[in-house]
Amino acid sequence: MTETIRLSAGDIRRLREIAERIARRDSSAARFAIEIAERVSLVTGDAALNILAISQDPDWADTDLNQTFPWSRIRERHMLVNARALFDLYIYERPGIGETGDLVCCVQAELDGQGLVAVHADSARDVWRRSDL
Repeated sequence: MTETIRLSAGDIRRLREIAERIARRDSSAARFAIEIAERVSLVTGDAALNILAISQDPDWADTDLNQTFPWSRIRERHMLVNARALFDLYIYERPGIGETGDLVCCVQAELDGQGLVAVHADSARDVWRRSDL
């Protein structure tokens, strides 16, 4: 049996709030668009939203951005690898409805079987961490 996770509405709301707070460090935009990245392994050519499914490198230097998808994909059921998932999120300024502006920053979301574990910002680890850890 493959272990999967679907984030709760509370985890999704928390992740969005944290990502937007991080983006506000570098941008004065009123709104932000968040996209979830699909990364591709430079070794195998496999692509996945969960970086841990295609890379064992702690810095995932053996991967590259393949494409991004709308934020709504975060609500899907995601496969865990060794009971974990790691997502790379791209935060853009959103000048108008349906428009995507300039890239502001990237945020990484770490999950386990209980939900959202931690949020990392570009090079800063544990900008937020679940309190029970």
